[in-house]
This record gives sequence, structure tokens and C-alpha cells, in this order.
Amino acid sequence: MTVVPSSSTAGAPARPATAEFHAFSGSDNALARHLFALPRDLVERTLWALLLQSHDGAGVLVQERAAPGDSVARVHSWTGEDLGSLPARLLDLLPTASQQELRAALLHHGDYVDLGTVLCPPTPRGAFGHPLKLHTGAGVRAYVVAR
Repeated sequence: MTVVPSSSTAGAPARPATAEFHAFSGSDNALARHLFALPRDLVERTLWALLLQSHDGAGVLVQERAAPGDSVARVHSWTGEDLGSLPARLLDLLPTASQQELRAALLHHGDYVDLGTVLCPPTPRGAFGHPLKLHTGAGVRAYVVAR
């Protein structure tokens, strides 16, 4: 499932979406194909988050640039047993929520670890590859939100 605002003018080039929400489920290999095929501009956004749920538990990775186009970003990580209602809450907030509202909803979910400021990954493979390795087998769910 992918939710993005549609263009308001038929035939006009699509404007970059202000907010996106993608959801996938299946094996870790199938999810890797879907996640790595997401548009590169998704991880170039000021804020993006990857949410993962499997029999191994749950995890959230949030990256936030201080300003659009920055080459570095602050990263926060959460791990736990279950994502609970977080994916549904994020979907309810879109597409009207501001970056600050999405950030607040994400970080309100639990106690995050501040991983510091890191170089931004240039591709979805670079952004999502390592976290996905923690969720193996069938029955994995992945959600990506970006603003």
C-alpha cells in the first residue's frame, strides 16, 4: 500500500509529494525488493522513518535533517515488542500533518536512543538495508513515512 497526495492538475508534471506513507508485508527478501525500489527522493526528505514489525520484535528508525538538503541528519532508534497503533496513527495524520507533528507522533511511541548526527544515506538501500537485517523470515511488516 502506498499513499501519496495526487496531483491537482491533469497532465501537469507531478509535484513532489509533501507526505508519503508506504506499507509492505511479506518475507524479508520481498520487503527488501520493495523498500529498495522506493524513489530516491524519499530518503532525501527532511524527515523519514522506517517502522518494522516481525516475530523478532519491532523497531523504528527516524532520520531528521536540520534543514532541507543537509548532508547530515540526527537519527533516533527505538526497539520493542510491538509497533502497536503507531502505523495507524501516522496514517491518520497524513497528509495534513506538519513535520513537527509527525516527529512528535513518532518519538512519543517510546524511549528512543539518540544515535547522533550521521551522514545521510543516498539511497533507500543504504537507509533501510541494515535495519531490515534484524527482521528475518516471513511475516515481516514494513512502513515508511516521509515528509
